Amino acid sequence: MFLRTNELMQFRFTTLTGFALAAFAAIPSFAQDPLDEMYGRAIHEYYRGDVTKAEQILNDVIAAGSADPRAYYFRGLCQAAISGSPEAGQSDFEQAAQLEIDGKKVVNVGKSLERVQGAVRCQIEGIRRKARLASRSKYLEMQKMRYDESLRSGSVVVPPRAPDVAPAPVPGANDPFKDNSELNKGTPVPMPEEAKKAPAPSDDPFSGDAPKPGNDAPAADDPFGGNNNPPPASDDPFGN
Repeated sequence: MFLRTNELMQFRFTTLTGFALAAFAAIPSFAQDPLDEMYGRAIHEYYRGDVTKAEQILNDVIAAGSADPRAYYFRGLCQAAISGSPEAGQSDFEQAAQLEIDGKKVVNVGKSLERVQGAVRCQIEGIRRKARLASRSKYLEMQKMRYDESLRSGSVVVPPRAPDVAPAPVPGANDPFKDNSELNKGTPVPMPEEAKKAPAPSDDPFSGDAPKPGNDAPAADDPFGGNNNPPPASDDPFGN
């Protein structure tokens, strides 16, 4: 009984899987956008050197309603190459920059323009930068208009601004410079002068207490005094 139940479940799983695969197979595959395919052909012709044919293909792509900014950039490049002047494609460059800002068809413009260099690339980047700045200014202006409209309709309430008032005075108890009363409290008392003591005699021979000239030491105490008596001969080791 268990074996038959297992076989039945396996049969149902196989049947459901088959139906699912058949349903996926019945879904038609979507082909590539024909405008993208034509754009790719135009780019191939442009880099191959046939800019006239590339411009013709891009004219058809743009006439069919393409919102791809790359089609306008490369048509402007074709016009600049044919005329020999980067200014010839400025109108298409400006239209391409606006389409890039609108974002109806999001593409990697920088990747597509990697191989484009020189003065015409500088012109394109200047136009792109100008378009981005203009778009930002427009966005900020719209935001301000919406805010002003919200204020007029009352949906946004701005709290009233506090009036400008002078700061509250500091309490007298906390003001150390209120009236200088603490600084003038009491009468200053002079300190008593210290009594002068007599100077102690100094042992410095060069000080004022040194003996005055003419106060010679006693002759008895002077080894170089006037004693002219030579020592006895018996006491002179060098005597004859």
